[in-house]
Order: sequence, then C-alpha cells, then structure tokens
Amino acid sequence: MSRAFTKERDDAPQPEPVLRKRVEELPARPDDLRVVGPGAHVVVEGVDAEPRTFTIAGYDETDLAAQRIGIDSPLAQALLGKRAGNRVVWHRPAGDRTLRIARVEYD
Repeated sequence: MSRAFTKERDDAPQPEPVLRKRVEELPARPDDLRVVGPGAHVVVEGVDAEPRTFTIAGYDETDLAAQRIGIDSPLAQALLGKRAGNRVVWHRPAGDRTLRIARVEYD
C-alpha cells in the first residue's frame, strides 16, 4: 500500500507553524534608533514630488493604504540599516530609483 494511504506515526515530527518561523526570523529593532529597522517610520524623498512616510512592518503586516511596507519588500530592503541623510537605491520592476532618507522615527 502506498504511503499516501497509511496512517502517519504519532511520534513523527510535526512541521513548524509558518507564523512562528516568520516571527523568529524578524530582525530585532536596532539599539541605535537613528538606524532604520522593524517598526521604523521612515520619511523618504524621491518617491513622489512630496516626501512620503513609510512604516517598516512585519512580513504579514503589509498595508499599502496605511503606508506599511513589509520588511521583505524591495523598498524596505533598501532602507534597512540606513540612517537619515543616506541615499539608497530602490530596485523596482519599473526601474531603479534613488531615494534620500530624510528622517527615521520610532514610536
């Protein structure tokens, strides 16, 4: 009989829940709050005519209407670890764009 029709053993290891793994993989907030990290509110120049504020959110907390970008997004990846005054390159499908970080804040 194929394994597809056999009962799994009770002592077989169970797969780790995806949510737990995502939380454990989330980088910690930096000690230096001048550095962009998870939870940072980042004011960025160069996205539009006016500066825009983005919040670096967790993997599953993206809400573009609220300007919350997932930590694994290309924009967040460009911003992480940088400081106010730094220029970063945002790699987008529509083409690269150079941005300037105007301000970094945390709640």
